[in-house]
Amino acid sequence: MADLWRFEQMVTLAETGNFRRAADKLGITHGALSQTIAKLEREYGAPLFQRQKRATVPTAYGETLLRAAREAISTVSQARDEMSLMRNLQTGRLNVGIDPVLSEGLLAPSLAALLATYPSLQFTAWPLNWRSMDEALATNKIDIFIGLAPDMRSDRFDYVDFPLTPPVFACRADHEVFQQKSLKMDDLMRFPFGGGDVPDWLLMQFIAAFPEHFPSLQSIRGVFLTTHELGLMRQLLSSTNIIGLIPEATILSEIKSGRIAILPEVKGLSELQITGVVATREDRPISPAAAQLSSIVLSIAAVGWKNFKAEQSE
Repeated sequence: MADLWRFEQMVTLAETGNFRRAADKLGITHGALSQTIAKLEREYGAPLFQRQKRATVPTAYGETLLRAAREAISTVSQARDEMSLMRNLQTGRLNVGIDPVLSEGLLAPSLAALLATYPSLQFTAWPLNWRSMDEALATNKIDIFIGLAPDMRSDRFDYVDFPLTPPVFACRADHEVFQQKSLKMDDLMRFPFGGGDVPDWLLMQFIAAFPEHFPSLQSIRGVFLTTHELGLMRQLLSSTNIIGLIPEATILSEIKSGRIAILPEVKGLSELQITGVVATREDRPISPAAAQLSSIVLSIAAVGWKNFKAEQSE
């Protein structure tokens, strides 16, 4: 990599415009930098830099070589990054942004499957939703986001869509609403609603299903008690008259214990089309760990956790 080191010296000199500052930045002597530039000028048979009163600047020949030098440095740097990402699957750390709505039903079994194969892999799960995913991905706080699809999509990111099971209406198992023989939205509207923070596209489907009850986004957001904390929602469901619109997977233990029950199907709700996304940066290669997690998430979303486990054991 001797040529790459010489190119780095040349690029640093062009950026600083001063031999001494460039040498200090590189951690070498002024004389060593001067010798490198002199050798490059002899090899390429042209002056690469011109000393002016205020700065040392590249000549036309120098600009031509600088373009190639920067490209070479970038190519090697990218190769190093990709090799580091390859090692990441074995011993690295994966930063995952996960929508709380999907954390228990989808991410937990997906990470369990990933760690079963790569037990040395470390990960950090950041609770984020569609509102905050953009900044987290852009600033490299997370390597991958898994959650509900955002209202607006950015060309800075790659998105892979996957279908999600529609949420269910649930409430306290001894709730008075169960006294109704057949449930209509009017029956539910007598009680407070609760749910996660969801994007407008999902609420628009809700409005289309129940236009007489929710004429606008403002009207539906005004009715819902919105929380990012599913533990709080479970507590409210089991101890108050609130009716929650929530993924069934997040209340399985409460259903099993008899504290929470799912309401009979409300006409229109089962027709909702819920879309999740796996989002990554468009301008950088996805790490093997993130790619593997993405593959597992898409598989579990497609066939369900039980079927996925059965397929893996075959």
